[in-house]
Amino acid sequence: MPVKTKRPFALGMILLAIAALAALVVAIVLLIGGISGLAMPHMTAPDQIRAVLLDDTWAGYFDESHTRAEQEAFLASTLDEAAAQGANTVLVAGSVPGGGVLARKLENAETAPMVSESDKFLSSFDPIRILMQQAAKREMLVALYQPEGVSLKDWMTETADRYGLTLYALSGEGVNARYTAGEQPELVLAQKNPALAAAVCQLQPGTGVVLGSLSGLVNGEESAAVTLQYLSGDGLPDIAQQQFSQTLAIVSPDPASKVYTDTIFLMGTSDPSQPLTVNGQEVERYGSYGMWGLEVSLTEGDNVFTAQQGETTASITLTKPAPSTGSGSSGGSQIVSDGSVAAQPGQLLRVTSTLASALSDYQDTSTISMTAYEGAVAQVMDSVSFVNGTTRTYAYQLPDGNYIKASDCELLEEGTAQAAFTGLSASEENGIEYLTFAGSGTPYYSHTWEDNEFTLHFYSATFSGEFPQSFGFVGTSVTVEPEENGFALHITFQDSDPLWGYFVDYTQEGGTRIALKHQPAIRTVSTASLPLDGVTVLLDPGHGGDDMGAPGSPVENFPQESELNLSAALAAKYRLEQLGATVTMTRDTDVFYTLAERMEMLNSQKPDFFIAIHHNSAALNSDLNQVGGTEAYWFYTEGKPLATALSANVSLATERNDRGPKYSAFYVTRSNICPAVLLELGFVSNPAEYESCATLEGLWAEGGAIAQAVLDSMPD
Repeated sequence: MPVKTKRPFALGMILLAIAALAALVVAIVLLIGGISGLAMPHMTAPDQIRAVLLDDTWAGYFDESHTRAEQEAFLASTLDEAAAQGANTVLVAGSVPGGGVLARKLENAETAPMVSESDKFLSSFDPIRILMQQAAKREMLVALYQPEGVSLKDWMTETADRYGLTLYALSGEGVNARYTAGEQPELVLAQKNPALAAAVCQLQPGTGVVLGSLSGLVNGEESAAVTLQYLSGDGLPDIAQQQFSQTLAIVSPDPASKVYTDTIFLMGTSDPSQPLTVNGQEVERYGSYGMWGLEVSLTEGDNVFTAQQGETTASITLTKPAPSTGSGSSGGSQIVSDGSVAAQPGQLLRVTSTLASALSDYQDTSTISMTAYEGAVAQVMDSVSFVNGTTRTYAYQLPDGNYIKASDCELLEEGTAQAAFTGLSASEENGIEYLTFAGSGTPYYSHTWEDNEFTLHFYSATFSGEFPQSFGFVGTSVTVEPEENGFALHITFQDSDPLWGYFVDYTQEGGTRIALKHQPAIRTVSTASLPLDGVTVLLDPGHGGDDMGAPGSPVENFPQESELNLSAALAAKYRLEQLGATVTMTRDTDVFYTLAERMEMLNSQKPDFFIAIHHNSAALNSDLNQVGGTEAYWFYTEGKPLATALSANVSLATERNDRGPKYSAFYVTRSNICPAVLLELGFVSNPAEYESCATLEGLWAEGGAIAQAVLDSMPD
């Protein structure tokens, strides 16, 4: 019988051993080679990227003081912290502060020392790969970014290609700075202006947002919650989007009007892609839509100005009359009386204007010390006759030394009784504390308010009877003391529950009660909360109806100030409501209300904030291309922080000049019930700023900035 051999079996075993050895070698190579031999986790980009930056503070963790196990745990916790902030993407700079990058085996950069030193036998430490794997488990995305102020490096592109990551590079400056990456969606920077970033995302579908640096968000230096609230709506509601004609035209001033100044500012429309001249002079345009303006000189008679683009021209003729020489009469204007008379000693007067000014100097309307509301009664200490223009009138001195004009009040019959109160009671209504006087009368008053010490001085009035030692404010103390011309009600508040505003209300029954507002409290800011929950805001879009306000141009089909005011207010209302505020408006359509009616709305609603929204203009006898910016007006000191925040935030969001907070006695700012401010968003007499104010992007930037200013004005 032939002898059987074991060669085929032995050969098979040898081949299996070789295959096993080859597999082991491949595994070792893969482990040692790291990422180059492994497939990257597949991650699908979300519908909208909401990213956090892993900046130098984050990268600084990779140093010699941390073990590899600690660093791997740190990478996992990074994704959890980012997700807790509402992010679905992390952006990695890729380098560490001490030098080197987090990627391995690059041709154009050295691997960070700690990354190399963390390698184990048959295993390499690759932070970017680990981060990608952890992100894939959480359905998150990893991308690379070029840090601000750092030029694009070759190793950044190499790393992006190696790991299959999108590389974002910073472009633009200021609030327009954003990260771009070829055909990938833009990422706007929320930490520069959350409301504006949200507006860009919502106006440009697909655009993503950078919520901030992870270290800044975790440490509370930045807030992702506010940005997320701004992004919470399904879409922006419709507001009046304005269209700009790009047909060559001169739209301002009105050629039918005569011009008496030596210069005039022409304003018009044009094709922004073509050069423009006026009477041969090249015109520089500062905006994007072809609006233009040019200061020109005038001579007596007819002045013809012709704008030209290519073969197209547009002309206007402005007439400057010769100076009038006058003809004869040298006697001047006749002084006439307005019918007012001197008061009898001790006679009472009653304020008849909705708001009257108590002036320290009766001939200077800027010297307002207090506001006297309609119905206030006071004893006249002195009567002063003076001439106002061509009218002889009277001013009456009040018990506090200030004066009120005769046109704002009426003298009461002799024997009219002064206010007499026989007690004081406390109550609460809709979160507002009320102190109501027993007895009758509506006395004139003034106040002093320093920190938590608050005193109301009631003049031409008496008080007797009981009063509450404390009421709805925590830890208050109340005293009533007689004074020479009346009495003083003094209240001391506590830091834990301070006074926010007050209003003395004269009731229809002829009595007096005091409304006292608690300070609004900001809610805890988290991804699930509304920081302005419980806060009330009254927005007052200026002008309306037949009152168009400041003209962007005299042409009817151009948006005028009243329209822009309403559109900006509607945008602000939407943004404020996204943050949780309750918002009302004096008007939400094209109607007109008097200043008195607007003040009545303010005093009856008693909001936490009041903002009158306007747009500015300047005289046409200068170069209005150079006159622009945002400013806000306050009267009582309590309104100054809000005015400051409004001007600064609108300036930031729109990149307009911040003209700052300004003191002025505008009618609608003279309220003590809450911070009350008149905001001038921008100059419609400046062509480029007019474009900014009338575009959809500009209006949403303004609205978001107003909301941000209210949030910034909330007390700590």
